Amino acid sequence: GSSVITDSLIDPRDIERLIKTIRYGERIYYYRGTIKILGSIDGSNSKLYMPPIPPPPGTEVYKAPKSVLARVFSPGGREFVRVGTLLRELDVEVRVNINKIVSKHLGVLAMTGMGKSNLVALIAKKIAELGGTIVIFDYHGEYSSMKLVDMIVNVIRPKINPLSLDLEEMSRLLNIPKNATRQRMALRECLENTDDGEFFAKLRKCLQSRIGRYGVSAQKVLDAVMAYEGFLKKIVDEKMEDVINSIILGAINIVDLSDLHLNQADAIVSHWLNRILEARKICVWSRGSHGIPSPLALVIEEAHVFISADSDTATRRSAESIVREGRKFGIGLVIVSQRPRGLDPTILSQLGNLAILRIVHPEDQQYVAKHCEPITQDIVEELPGLNIGEAILLGEWVSVPTIVKIDLVKEKLSGGDIDAVSHWSKIYSTRTGNLDM
Repeated sequence: GSSVITDSLIDPRDIERLIKTIRYGERIYYYRGTIKILGSIDGSNSKLYMPPIPPPPGTEVYKAPKSVLARVFSPGGREFVRVGTLLRELDVEVRVNINKIVSKHLGVLAMTGMGKSNLVALIAKKIAELGGTIVIFDYHGEYSSMKLVDMIVNVIRPKINPLSLDLEEMSRLLNIPKNATRQRMALRECLENTDDGEFFAKLRKCLQSRIGRYGVSAQKVLDAVMAYEGFLKKIVDEKMEDVINSIILGAINIVDLSDLHLNQADAIVSHWLNRILEARKICVWSRGSHGIPSPLALVIEEAHVFISADSDTATRRSAESIVREGRKFGIGLVIVSQRPRGLDPTILSQLGNLAILRIVHPEDQQYVAKHCEPITQDIVEELPGLNIGEAILLGEWVSVPTIVKIDLVKEKLSGGDIDAVSHWSKIYSTRTGNLDM
């Protein structure tokens, strides 16, 4: 470099002419770099801390050796698990702190086809290897076919016992407005007086008997029950036990929602979240004698549908309780979305950890940057350049923002792009073979 090349010179043509003058026409390359201090490491400690004062101008800068990179990106300890390698140093492992998922939650964000579900499968596998419990709400049936050696994959076809539904949940299912006080009063009385066996028949009979007291309000609830009964029978079953009894501890539990419509799936996910939070509270308060005795992670796929910024879904309210209270009771929420700008900003802002794969749409980029504290403009500018399976990890589960090549989970058999041409070729071959016969 040269002392005459200052920050005021920004036009490459001016710099090139100046260099030629300085070196008597000899062509050279001149590089100007910007150094950002991520932190300092001391001794054997892998944690970074910010030095009290920056290094003075003129301090020499060296490429960090792999031994130093390993101390920062591959810390030891049972809570740290491998998720991949550094993108530009493929022989340096990247390990994340699984404890921070449970205590600070996680967002997995990217456009479709970039590897979100592979990362979720990897996290689920790592949690199960540690003896942990994870529940995945699988809207498209992507995880049900996973086959993992020496691990339990518990696929659950969800149903709810109608007797376990509270007034708010049943009101939402019947589309009864919040301000319909008398309708809700009639419904509450009938829910309290409806016992086992022929639930809907008894509910209708009770509401019919309340018309004299509540008039048109009871009639509206009765009409709603009759209108929605077919819909409700797809998600309720009087023989079902409490949903938390379906969870196998130390396993990957997959709640398969693929056969349900959105409203049905919303009711299922919301009910599960509420019951899990309640059961974990009971466990903590009873010192482990009741409830769910193990911390757990909950994954909501297609979170922009269930935790929407635009729709008042039942799941959104339940998820708000989880992100607000889950840390105290050992529940980590993982939200997965291909449309970040559709996510509820309050929930998004409370995610302490992020895994962001490729995002191209400017509105998605800026929405994430606005509502997620760890993201800077420098990181936003990196997002369009990521390839499939590459991610930027941010938050407390890593020491510093990390660009990683995510390990591939071969046991995850679905969720990738469909090879349409291969399918068409098989059909064509079969058809032409039949014609030749």
